[in-house]
Amino acid sequence: MEHLSSNPMALEVEERKIAKNLVRKRWFLVALLISTLLPIAFFVFVIPTRGEVGGLASIKTVFLFLGTAHVPATLFFYLDKNFSGIIKKHAVRYIYVPVLLIVVTGLVFAFANRITQVFVLLTYWAWQAFHYGRQNVGIYAFASIAETGTGPRKEEKLAIELGTILAILGTFKILGTEVAPAYLHRSFDLLYQVGWIAFFVVPLFSLVVYLKFFKHTTVLKSCLFFTSVFFFLPVFISTDNNIGFLSYAMAHGLQYIIFMTIISATATGESTQSYSYKSLAQFAVLLLIVGFAFWRVNDLRGFQIVQSTWAYARVADFLFGAVLGATMAHFVVDADAWRLSLQSRREYIKKRFSFVFD
Repeated sequence: MEHLSSNPMALEVEERKIAKNLVRKRWFLVALLISTLLPIAFFVFVIPTRGEVGGLASIKTVFLFLGTAHVPATLFFYLDKNFSGIIKKHAVRYIYVPVLLIVVTGLVFAFANRITQVFVLLTYWAWQAFHYGRQNVGIYAFASIAETGTGPRKEEKLAIELGTILAILGTFKILGTEVAPAYLHRSFDLLYQVGWIAFFVVPLFSLVVYLKFFKHTTVLKSCLFFTSVFFFLPVFISTDNNIGFLSYAMAHGLQYIIFMTIISATATGESTQSYSYKSLAQFAVLLLIVGFAFWRVNDLRGFQIVQSTWAYARVADFLFGAVLGATMAHFVVDADAWRLSLQSRREYIKKRFSFVFD
């Protein structure tokens, strides 16, 4: 600081950098807030009242595509040379486990019996809700660091995690009832009722926590805290798929795309004050091409020639299961890649999001 004060030009440059980073922080947090609230509002308030006609059907299609395409966006980590060292050192998590999940899940849906497939789906849906909740904790951590320079308190993280646990209980009824055998339906109903009743405790606990740390908050940080706490509220508003699942699932996908867009934009290996349009283009290709394949893979199972030919049907079922396995691999990779408690990941993320951490 003494060096800067003796050099007016250097001080001016530093002040401009601070001001620029402050603007970037605010836009980043506002984008996360909008990406969360917009799809939830659309699926909770618009679709149920106005239906899926005309432009609304098109908007829903865009949300569904982006919500699915966010999964292969994870592949950008494998294209980023700055992340390659982490992948090489942890090949089991980043290569072998994902490949195993893809192959095994593909084989399950190609050859296993129906009940085995059902329990794989139930496991996947519970894991998916947990994954969504962990991302919410991560988003609030970024908001807390960006706004106050410190990470979230353990009580704040607990408030968000409580909502996640209850959502796992509720998601079986919404997603599992249609595919699970009838003898499981009563258990799903019971879990849903327990989650619905217990969810009323979450607002009270979160309010107590919020007031406890009120002196250390800001408007944006507060908005993202309560948005994260109530992220899964649609589960207990309605069991309709649009409201009780797609609303927050699409929000999760948009949130992730924002994070990965920044990762790709700053993947230059140089100062993150500049952007890499080549990396952004690579990310866009992943999102559009591989994302489209993920989005429409289940359509293969509906073709007449596939349904009437055993070999084609097995291939289509394998591809469906492989995409499901790839999504679970996405859970595995993300759980490690964004773990700020690990030094190499923290250094990578801090460089990519220097405007948040500086």
